[in-house]
Amino acid sequence: MGAQSLKKIVRKIHLWLGLTSGLVVFIVALTGCLYVFQEEISLLLQSGVFRNVEPRDQPFISPMTIKSKVEQAFEGNITYMNATVFPQGDRASIIWVRDNTREYTAFLVDPYSGEIIDSYPYRITFWAVVLALHTSLLIPEYGHHIVAIATLIFVIMLISGLFLWFPKSKRGYKQRFRIKWGASGKRLNYDLHNVFGFYMTWVAIFLAITGLVWSYSWVDTGIYWLASGGKNPEKQETVNSITAGWELPASTNKIDATLQEIIYLQPSLSQYHLVYAIDSAAAHSLTLNTEVGKFYNRHDLYYFDQYTGETLQTNLWKDKNGGDILQAANYNIHVGAILGLPGKVLAFFASLIATSLPVTGFIIWRGRGSTNRKKRRRKSRGKANTKKLHSRPLPAN
Repeated sequence: MGAQSLKKIVRKIHLWLGLTSGLVVFIVALTGCLYVFQEEISLLLQSGVFRNVEPRDQPFISPMTIKSKVEQAFEGNITYMNATVFPQGDRASIIWVRDNTREYTAFLVDPYSGEIIDSYPYRITFWAVVLALHTSLLIPEYGHHIVAIATLIFVIMLISGLFLWFPKSKRGYKQRFRIKWGASGKRLNYDLHNVFGFYMTWVAIFLAITGLVWSYSWVDTGIYWLASGGKNPEKQETVNSITAGWELPASTNKIDATLQEIIYLQPSLSQYHLVYAIDSAAAHSLTLNTEVGKFYNRHDLYYFDQYTGETLQTNLWKDKNGGDILQAANYNIHVGAILGLPGKVLAFFASLIATSLPVTGFIIWRGRGSTNRKKRRRKSRGKANTKKLHSRPLPAN
């Protein structure tokens, strides 16, 4: 098979996969553009779960006091609760509460006084809708499968598009790297699809693959295997309090002392994340994120007995292999935060260009279809005229 024949087949595959997945890719990419800057937009508008507070020269309330205040304010049966606290002192603490209907309520708490600044059901918020569109198109049960399949198709399209991008000769490379802005509308649209698509591919393929990690276990396992040098991820076992069933009274002072000793001895802490033990058997889990390596989610994990405060198990960053590190960094890679603000800007523009590709690709397809129809009509008219010419009687001598 010649190179041109192969290119023709790849072009057909690229076309039909694009027509199949284009609308889903458009929605997922557009919502991805918005979600990249969720934190920055929320802080700018002082809305959503990220809010500022006035820094004060006083200690924070304790983690168990946060739990107590939210429990008093929440009307319903709590089946899960976690808190994210920012030790810099200029952010409200974020507490997530899930009830027995599996719906989440967000509580924003002043870290100094414990005053509840705001609370609301998360499902009805703007960012919740954006995230739901991004992950499931707001379609119950089947939506996330549709998004996963479309994302997998998108990865194939990125690879096939890169193959189609290469010109026939060296002279063609010049037009592949830049857009001819003064060209006709048809040519300009082709350049937008071809040139922007090329530049976007090198970023978008990482965004797409990191999205597939959450959709398909074989992608997650495969990447872990490669990054760890041939190891498979270990299943995280549930950690329970060793004194469960002894009916010991929970000593919040002792738990707070243990938690705060670890929290505030940690240098350069950017935030800590505490998942509270809800039932009588569970343990508290504490995740510490440091400023050092915050762009790749460098963290240490501790489990505590909810009754005695004893450390039951640790999962420290220094003990992680390449697969563990890549798993921890997956979200930061997906939103571009792995490179800080410049990375988020790259992710934003890559997603924005990905939003345009189904549109420019569709216009190219329609334009070619229109051109082919015109050619067929001209050919048909030419045959008709030839037929008429041959059907005329010859002139008499």
